[in-house]
Amino acid sequence: MNVDPLPPAVSTTDGRRLAMTGVAGVVSAVVIVGALDVWTIDWPRSPVTRTISEYAQGPLWWPFYAAVLLLAAGSLAILLAMVRQRLARPSSAGTVAVALWSLGLTFVVLFEKHDWSQGPSVSGYIHQLASLTAFVSLPVAGVLLARPWRRHDRWRIAARWTSWLGVASMLWFVPLLGAVALSLATEIAWWQLVPLGLTERALVLTEILVLFAMARWSMAAGTEANRPPS
Repeated sequence: MNVDPLPPAVSTTDGRRLAMTGVAGVVSAVVIVGALDVWTIDWPRSPVTRTISEYAQGPLWWPFYAAVLLLAAGSLAILLAMVRQRLARPSSAGTVAVALWSLGLTFVVLFEKHDWSQGPSVSGYIHQLASLTAFVSLPVAGVLLARPWRRHDRWRIAARWTSWLGVASMLWFVPLLGAVALSLATEIAWWQLVPLGLTERALVLTEILVLFAMARWSMAAGTEANRPPS
């Protein structure tokens, strides 16, 4: 199916530069968290069981916060590149979902997770809600942003990769939901039934691949501007 192109909203160079800037931010975030995992591999709890956000409660809080904010900013830059290349509408559900992902990441920084040595807190509950919002929003965004383009002559491959990676991200919730269901039957805490840190890291890395797919798509669209079909 062909789609009549619109005149470019901005120059091709601007759109590609935004996508590349976004990729730089996302890659920087991955490198920082990866370095933290290597640095703390001999801690009492390994990254297999330790969640990423636990870095916020120790001496390594500042590189963790920097990584999360870089990821949020990089994601917004990639989204803006897609909008400027006319691959996404500014008010579409997919665009809103990416914005919720970035907003959720920002709230993860602004509100500390529960310090269970002190008991639960309002900040901790907001942190949990922000994390869940972010983790759910990006896979949904990948599927929604790709949907109008899945049969487009030129962009169907890029759209399908973006959608497939979004679906793959969602599949990481299956063991988590299964653990929650099993915990109700066994009275064993759900986070003890799965390698929570490993599962969370696999989920995040798959979601980052969604961002890379979006960025690559935006850069490939640099030679023309497009509009999703109505």
